[in-house]
Formats: sequence, C-alpha cells, structure tokens
Amino acid sequence: MSKSVIQVPVVEIREVAEGIFRLTISAPEWSRTARAGQFVNIQIPQRNDLLWRRPFSVHSVDPVRGTLDILFAVAGRGSAALSEHKAGDSLNVLGLLGNCFTWTADLQEIIIAAGGLGIAPFILLLQQLENWPGKKTLFLGFRSSRQACCMQQLGALGAEMVLTTEDGSLGHRGLITTPLDDYLASLDKNGKRMLFLCGPTPMMRAVRELTQKYDIPAQVTVENRMACGFGACVGCPVELAQPREDGQTYMLACKDGPVFPLQEIVFND
Repeated sequence: MSKSVIQVPVVEIREVAEGIFRLTISAPEWSRTARAGQFVNIQIPQRNDLLWRRPFSVHSVDPVRGTLDILFAVAGRGSAALSEHKAGDSLNVLGLLGNCFTWTADLQEIIIAAGGLGIAPFILLLQQLENWPGKKTLFLGFRSSRQACCMQQLGALGAEMVLTTEDGSLGHRGLITTPLDDYLASLDKNGKRMLFLCGPTPMMRAVRELTQKYDIPAQVTVENRMACGFGACVGCPVELAQPREDGQTYMLACKDGPVFPLQEIVFND
C-alpha cells in the first residue's frame, strides 16, 4: 500500500502506565495492511510552534473494529499535546511508513528483546505470529513497575516472557541483558532462530554485542527523529557499520528503515 495522508478520528486515548498512553484511531484500511515495524507520522493540531510531525510505531491493530493503536510516553511538547486529545477529536496522519520485520518459515524460535517503550511494535508482531508454530520468547525490561504496560495483551499472545525492572519492583531486578545473555548461552547452537530488538540506545548496543557473541541473526527497529517520514529532510541518519561498495556510510531511518539488520548499523548517543 502506498503512503497517504488521511484525517482520522480518535476512538480512545488512555493512560496505561505512568506517563504512557495508548491512542486508538479509526483507520480501517491501515488496520488490515499494517505490519510490525511500520510507523505513522502525526501532525499535532492547534500547535503552531510544533512544525514537524511526530513518528510513532504501529503498536497493534484490530481489523474487525478497523482501528490502529500507537503507544507513546509523554516526553516533550509534541507527545504532551497529543496526550490531551479526546475521543472524537481528529488527527492528520501520514502513513503507512517504513519497512517491517521479516522472518523465514524454517525458524524454530523468535526472540524479542524490548526495553521500555521498545515494546511498542511487538504487540503487532505477536499478533502476526499468532498462528506461527515456532517458539516465541520475549525479554522485556522497564525502569519500574510504574512504567510496565501491555501485560494483559502480552499474556494473551502466546509468548514466553522474562520480565525485569531496574528497581526490582516487578520480575527480576536488573537489566534484561543479564537473563538474555544466560538464555542465549543455553541454546543449541544448531537451532534456527532470529532476534528482534527495540529499546534505549545503551540496551540496543549491549544486545548487539550479545548477538555477535552467540552468532544469532537479528533485526532492530530504530527510533531516530523522523520529521518528514519519507527521506526529504535527511534528518534521521543511521550510520552503517561498514561503508557500502558505492561509498555510502549511512542510511535514513524513515526511508531505508526503520527496521535494519542489527549487525549492519552502529548506535551513536
């Protein structure tokens, strides 16, 4: 489906954890065609000081209701303004944008590593994997139980879940990289599996090292600022680990991603 700008009604918006909101919009066609990893760019209405659209991963879909959800944290002026919307309000949305996670039929297991709001694209991924026969293992980390969200949805989607919080208020105390390291070390090296990743930059950098250590292929969705959403502003560069044959040293998160093979890129603070 080609990208388009549409005016969509807000169906619901509610706070699902401390400072974290789930926004549901009515978008029947997108609810049928969206794939995990893709994103939409939302124009914040009635705010002349916010010139650029804000990008948000597609969080989940309901093709029966014709709705699409995004999950976001209030972190700045744009997200704060978006959180103030109510059912019945209208939003100008550009979508669907970007590429998506991919996998092959011969995989035995899909491993997901998500930190905080990095969980956002993986509800849709697990929806897509609902009838997939392989094993699904999710490593999910939050700062605290106050930021933990999506537990009910995740519980219904069939993934084995390892949960950590930095303060120990829910699940294991610490970072998800510790149990993930232990788990990857325990696996049969002959098994076919893929790891999908999203989260804060330090976490993604650490998980990248683990996938190198255990020689596990992985894909990551990056969260660079994407103003236009289709490559015109060149404002979301992603550095390549190795220059390409044509000398290219970076790609664009919105146009070439946001999903990339993990070992092909590097993370800069």
